[in-house]
Amino acid sequence: MLISIVMPVYNNERYFPLAVKSIIEQEYKDFELIIIDDGSTDRTAIIADEIAATDSRIRVIHQSNQWVYASFNRGIEAAKGEYIYIVNSDDRLRPGCLGLMAQKAKIYKPDIIWTKVLIHRCDANQCITAYDIAKGNGKVKEDFFCPNKKAVRDNWPYFFASYLAQNQANLYRSKVMKKHKFRNDVYGADTLFNISIASDIESALVMKEPVYDHLIYSELEMNVSAGKFYPYEHDMFNQIYQGYKTIFTRWELPAENYQHVLVKKRMKQVTREIHSLFYENCKMTTEEKLYYILHTIPDKTVVNCAKSENCEEELESRILSGIRELFCREYIEENSEMYFVYELLDSLLRYEKDENDYKKIESAIWNLKNPAHIGKCFYEKLACTRGRKE
Repeated sequence: MLISIVMPVYNNERYFPLAVKSIIEQEYKDFELIIIDDGSTDRTAIIADEIAATDSRIRVIHQSNQWVYASFNRGIEAAKGEYIYIVNSDDRLRPGCLGLMAQKAKIYKPDIIWTKVLIHRCDANQCITAYDIAKGNGKVKEDFFCPNKKAVRDNWPYFFASYLAQNQANLYRSKVMKKHKFRNDVYGADTLFNISIASDIESALVMKEPVYDHLIYSELEMNVSAGKFYPYEHDMFNQIYQGYKTIFTRWELPAENYQHVLVKKRMKQVTREIHSLFYENCKMTTEEKLYYILHTIPDKTVVNCAKSENCEEELESRILSGIRELFCREYIEENSEMYFVYELLDSLLRYEKDENDYKKIESAIWNLKNPAHIGKCFYEKLACTRGRKE
């Protein structure tokens, strides 16, 4: 058997039969589908068994609830195919893609085929309301093959920049995949998995044809990880950044080949971290959010990351913009110990500043609760302008 498809599912009786349908209706038939029922309490388990009873290529494994990445690991262990592909139960494969992957796997025999994921917004009936919102279809223009380890490593920064190596929706050689485990404690375990296998990959193919439709539902609670605050997110992003820096350094890749890509990604994640504080499940007070933004987010790793590409001003801009958005949503009392942040932003944005504004800015920059001295870049610019005027 050439391809094993692993599908984890938990309490998804509405959508997972549609995901299964996108697989069994493929023209290519030489596959097995392993459905991992992760302790579902709705009719998911019953429906899965009913589907398996109609098709000998489908197996169902029932387990107690352990979360999605534990289900990945269970399915990978059970897979019999030469290659493994993972499909989430609320997404779908595009028509004809399985045959294309199989054809390319037989020709090139790579350790991994990187496949494009198109992200769409949809309604509750899976009707697409916004197509390819991340513009993934344009990130890869043509097939290309890396026949050896050096070519794979030289091109890995491109795999990351093109979002190919940031998820698990790729065709992995089974013997490589079975050597590693997905972590089961963070939602970004797919990106971390690709870091963990990177040194074992000796050949890789990039497919230009889109393979996978990832659906983001209009109702946030219908999405697994989107629209939620995760306390571990900051450390997870740092681990991804540091993980890639470590392997690229070990591979002796020139820094100019990867540093810019990694830094730009980490800077975008700063904005994402701040926005996650606005989600309903984040129960922090306004003061706690401000402390988190100024103290936790611009830690040593993030600050050094920004400095490596002279992005200190970008980092500061992202943080100050996030704070401004927070103040548009939430109110802070004048007697709060974090009120200095409001004064910092208010004075920075004031068109005509007086001496008191400059004192407030300087005081806020050196406040002990602002250890990264956010505001300093803009203050120095203001000081230069002020000096010229005087």
